[in-house]
Amino acid sequence: MKSKDAEKFTEYYRQRNVTGTYDNQREGTPYRRMKRAVELKYFLELIDKKDSEKVLELGCSSGFLTKHLGKVTAIDTSEGMLKITKQKNPLATCIPGDMFSMQFKDNSFDKVVTMRVWNHLDHTDLIRAIRESKRVLKVGGYLIFDAEEKSLLRRIVGFFYQRIFRITGYKIYQYSIKEIVSILKKEGFKVEKIKIIYHKVGRQALFRAKLTLKNRVEIH
Repeated sequence: MKSKDAEKFTEYYRQRNVTGTYDNQREGTPYRRMKRAVELKYFLELIDKKDSEKVLELGCSSGFLTKHLGKVTAIDTSEGMLKITKQKNPLATCIPGDMFSMQFKDNSFDKVVTMRVWNHLDHTDLIRAIRESKRVLKVGGYLIFDAEEKSLLRRIVGFFYQRIFRITGYKIYQYSIKEIVSILKKEGFKVEKIKIIYHKVGRQALFRAKLTLKNRVEIH
């Protein structure tokens, strides 16, 4: 069961004013388009999708990543976002769904990927999302996601930027790379690759982690 904060996050991205302006706001300037292109390149490298693999994307939003994944299963809580995604990638199976409680059977996917979603989750919800992803992943499968690295300056700049330019966007939770690696290790994942994207202020870390154990690992 997800927290009240995660419920608010879900409702936020169902709003029509968010759905209808999402792409324009995320790619509205040359710098943002450049940054998104780098993100896409790194994510596709980490996903390294093979034709035979079953891939699940969590929180596909408007299909920025989904567009490039070919046959893929994509879920989102916003049906408006799913319609946009389906237009961008007719090969995608787009399903209304909640990443905290998915309809899929255990061990259903070779890879689970989520882009710019889990940085909206606090520590408790992040672990819940990882555990549900682990449930549907096969042992030996991969989890690919990103996190905003801890930076007080970036938090301050982001606060004023959002208010000055009135862009949409739910609040961000920041984590150190060490924190993410520790969480993944406890949940039975081994981090194989980390890529760093440098912003004007702060950094974004992208992780590729292999599921080695289904049971939680106790680390003393």
